Amino acid sequence: MTELAPSFVGHDLAMREVQDAFASGRMPHAWLIAGIEGIGKATLAKHIAQFVLANGQGELGKIDPQHRVAKLVDAETHPDLLIIRRPVDEKTGELRNLIPVDEALKVGVFLHKTATHGGWRVVVLDEAHTLNRNGQNAILKIVEEPPPRALILITVTTPGVLLPTIRSRARVLQLAPLGGDDMRRILRHTAPQASPEDIAAVIDLSGGSVGFALKILRADALPLYREMLGILDAMPHMDIARVHKLADQVARKADAESFEVLSALLIERLRKAAHEEAHRSPDCESVNRVNLAVQLWDKTRATFATAATANLDRKLAFINAISEIRTAL
Repeated sequence: MTELAPSFVGHDLAMREVQDAFASGRMPHAWLIAGIEGIGKATLAKHIAQFVLANGQGELGKIDPQHRVAKLVDAETHPDLLIIRRPVDEKTGELRNLIPVDEALKVGVFLHKTATHGGWRVVVLDEAHTLNRNGQNAILKIVEEPPPRALILITVTTPGVLLPTIRSRARVLQLAPLGGDDMRRILRHTAPQASPEDIAAVIDLSGGSVGFALKILRADALPLYREMLGILDAMPHMDIARVHKLADQVARKADAESFEVLSALLIERLRKAAHEEAHRSPDCESVNRVNLAVQLWDKTRATFATAATANLDRKLAFINAISEIRTAL
């Protein structure tokens, strides 16, 4: 559950746009809050919900934790607030890949009810890109023809997967990756145990996603990442025992988070390498290096994606990925 901090850090322009729209009396009935994973889309949506349900009292992004509306929104028990997100699979304990159609159908029913306090009714539809076509069709009519004083806050990482009609009926709020100063402020609060050096490292690695930065810290992945860099820097020589030892450390974790983080960091490093090659002087040799770098990046992504979706041996997937990089050099 996304908690409501007293002060929301970052995305000041986006908050000002929403607050100005509300103050003007021309609040759009639907906002499409878009941006990369982990930059605070769901948190911002809850702050907007709190602001609207409090009828615009105070300043968006700054709340009194003791305020009745803030308490109810934070606990997700406000009678005029509905939050739709991917449910947990009871068998595995993991989040499901999709938001079920039955959950999406709740949106129209909820918004056509009378507001408890005669004000707004707000729906937060989190990770709308995990709705399949039937789920999107279930919310389409309510987005096209919303009742009065109904607000739908849709968070999404890939807006292009949504139906064009949904995108066209919502006002887009595009969130940029967080800057270093904002990341540092958030991490000092959310990861007080982390050293300044580790905070600086995850800021550099996370691409403006505080969610990914926290995941790196939670998985204690920095030592693993530094060891992986040592292996890569030594190439084309490869210490097989060293690779197997690192693969063992990644694979023996009780959960898959270390593997997930380290594989994401390796993929991003390969993407940057391909990008750097593409910006070198354009000659035939350079073009070949770019093609090779892109192929390696794509192949590594496929290796890790297969391991994740097919529940294959993580140790073997990691060793294969490192071996493919060495072969390509």
